[in-house]
Amino acid sequence: MNLGVCVFIAGTAVLLAGAPVAAQDGVVLDYGQALRQVAARAGAVQGAALDYQAKRLQAEALHRIDGPDLRLNGFAGRISTTLSIDTSRITQALEPGLAPVLELLPPLPGLVLPEIPDAVEANRVFNVRTLGLGSVWPLYTGGRLQALKDVAAGRADEAGAALQTAQDEAALQLAQRYFGVQLARKASRLRASAVAVAREHRQMARKLERTGLIAKVERLKADVAVDNAEREAAKAASDLEVADLALRRMLAEDRAVRPATPLFVHERAVGSLASFVDATLASNAAWKQIDGKRRQAAASVKLQGRAFSPTVVGVANYNLNRGAAARANWLVGVALSVPLIDRIDRNKLGAAARLEQQRVEVAAEQAGRDLPTLAESQWRAMEDARQHYLAMASAIALAQETLRLAQVAFRNAQGTTADVDDASLNLTKTEIEQAQAAYDYVLALARLLGTAGSPERLAELARSATYVVEPDKE
Repeated sequence: MNLGVCVFIAGTAVLLAGAPVAAQDGVVLDYGQALRQVAARAGAVQGAALDYQAKRLQAEALHRIDGPDLRLNGFAGRISTTLSIDTSRITQALEPGLAPVLELLPPLPGLVLPEIPDAVEANRVFNVRTLGLGSVWPLYTGGRLQALKDVAAGRADEAGAALQTAQDEAALQLAQRYFGVQLARKASRLRASAVAVAREHRQMARKLERTGLIAKVERLKADVAVDNAEREAAKAASDLEVADLALRRMLAEDRAVRPATPLFVHERAVGSLASFVDATLASNAAWKQIDGKRRQAAASVKLQGRAFSPTVVGVANYNLNRGAAARANWLVGVALSVPLIDRIDRNKLGAAARLEQQRVEVAAEQAGRDLPTLAESQWRAMEDARQHYLAMASAIALAQETLRLAQVAFRNAQGTTADVDDASLNLTKTEIEQAQAAYDYVLALARLLGTAGSPERLAELARSATYVVEPDKE
C-alpha cells in the first residue's frame, strides 16, 4: 500500500496543509489544498476507506487464531436423576446359604420374610453449581489456520488497492474540474477582450462613416461583429458558471471556489517514458489489486488442499464445584480429529480454487501487457499537448500582428471590417487553442500520474512549471 493511502487513513477528516484563504468572492484554494479536501469529503473515497479499515481489522482479528483461548464456564441448576441397582445377583448368591439357616430356626407364627427384588430404583433431585476455566489450543491443523489468515490479509490488500483506485479517480476528476475552471476563466477573459476589440473597431467605423471614408455597410458589419462577440462572451461566461458550480459541489463548499493554481506547461518532459512505465508496474492500483487477489487465491488453494489433514487440539479444563463441600476437578489432554468422509466434495472445491488462481494469473499477464501500453499512450498524449502549446507561440504572434495590420489598414481606409473581424476572431481562437493545449497537457499529466500511482505529484509539478496560463491575463 502506498504512502498516500496511509496518509489518508491517518487523517481522513483533517486537511493536512494550510487552510484555504477566504476571499470576498469565495474561498481561494491551490490544487494541493483542493486535492486534500476531496480526499476528506469525496463519498467514493470515504466508502473505500471504510471498507479498507474493516478488512484490515478483520485480518488483524485473526492474528491469534492458531493460539490458545481461555474461557470462564459456569452452570447453576437442578438435576433429576434415577438411580437403579441390579440386585438379582445378590438374591442368587444369598438363597443357597440362607435356606439351611432358616430350617434350623423354630417356626415363628406370622413371620413372613420379604422377598429380595431383582432391582432397586430411587429418584433423586439435587442442585448443581459449577464454575471453571477451559482452554483449547490448536496444535496442528495442516496449515489451514495460516491459510485463513492469508486470505484475510489478501482481502485487506485488495481493499487497500481499491482505496487507492478511488483516490486516483477522485484526483483525476478534480484535475478535470479544477483546471476546467481555469480554462473557462481564460476563455471568458479572451472573449471579453474580443468584445472590447470589436467595440473599439465599431467606434472607429462610425467615425470613418461620418467622414465618408467608408460605406454604411462597413459600419453595419462592425455592429454585427460586436453582437457576435458579445454572444460568444455570454456563452463563455455561462460555461464558466457551470464549471464553477461543478467544482464547488465536488469540494462540498457552500461558497464559491477560486482556484489559485493556473494551467501550466513544462519546457521539457517531466520524466522519461521508461521511468513512468516502471512506476506503473510498481505502484499502479490495479496491479496492487491483482497482488491481493493472488494472495487470496494461493491461500484458498492451500486451504482446500489440506481439507483432509488431521487436526490436533490441546484441551484443558479446571472446575471448581461450589456446594456443601468444594472440590476441584481438572482435565488436560489432546484431541485428535481425522476427517474420513465429508458432506462436501472437497476435490471439486480444490479444483475450483486452482481455476480461480489460474484466472488471477491470466488477469495479471494481461495487465502486464496493458498497463505499460496505457502508460506509454498517456505519456505520448502529454508530450503531444506540450509540443502543441509550445508551437502555438508563433501562431499567436502572427495573429496579433495580423490584427494590428488589419486595424491600421481599416483606419487608413485600405481595409474592410471583415478583415478586422476575421483577424480578431482568429487571434481569440488561437489564444483559446493555446489555453486548451495547456489544459490537455495538465489532464494528460494527471492521467499519467494516476496510472503511475502518484497523483499527488501534480501539485508539486505545477509549482515547477516553466510556463503558466494566468486566467485573468491576456
